[in-house]
Formats: sequence, C-alpha cells, structure tokens
Amino acid sequence: MLSSASSHWRAIATRSFARPYRRPSNRRWLRVENEHAARRPSSSRHAQFYSDLVPAMIPVALLGSAVYVGLHLLQTYLSHEKYLDEARARIEELEREIDALLPERGKKTEPGAIATKDPEHAAGSWLRWLKRG
Repeated sequence: MLSSASSHWRAIATRSFARPYRRPSNRRWLRVENEHAARRPSSSRHAQFYSDLVPAMIPVALLGSAVYVGLHLLQTYLSHEKYLDEARARIEELEREIDALLPERGKKTEPGAIATKDPEHAAGSWLRWLKRG
C-alpha cells in the first residue's frame, strides 16, 4: 500500500515537470503582438496631454518644495532667535531687580545675624511629623 502511494505521487511529479515550457515560434509570436497592437485604441487627447505635462511638472514641484522647506526653516530659525533675544532681555531685567532688592534685604536683618529657618517650621522638615504624634 505504501509503495503504491509513493509511486502515485512520483508519477504525478514526473508528469507535471516532464515537459518544460516552450515559447511559440518567433513568427507566431510577432503575429500575436501585431494583432494586440491593432486592437489597442490610440491614446486619447487627455492621456497625451497628461503624458506631456506631468514629466515637465516634476522639476517644478521639486523646486517649489525645496523653496518652501528652505523658507520654513529660515522662519523657524528667526523665530527662535527672537525668542532668545526676548529671554535674554527678561533675564537681564530680573537680574537688575535682584541687584536692587539685595541691599534692602541686608538692611532688614541685624548685622552679624545669620538668617536661617527654624527646622521645626521648615516646609520639608521631617521633625514636624514626629511632633504631631
């Protein structure tokens, strides 16, 4: 039984691959190609228009895209520079304000006294948790 099944599959395999594909003779092949070309309609006016226009528009589209990306990068760069200038001006203004307030702070504290926070009342102190319990 086993040998008959294997011989069956061997016969199928040899039958399917026994005859390689043969291309038709050149004369017949050319005749078929000419018949297909004769049946094919000529290209329409719209197809001709777009086949002429689209290849010519590709460089224009690439150039337009390159100009757009370049101008967008320039705008982004200039916007960032403006933001940095405004930030530097604000920092200088705050530094002047700090310089003006430091002498006033020194006058409020007694000379020689060190300004420290009481550890019991500090916001991040862990001692206040022990005092509650």
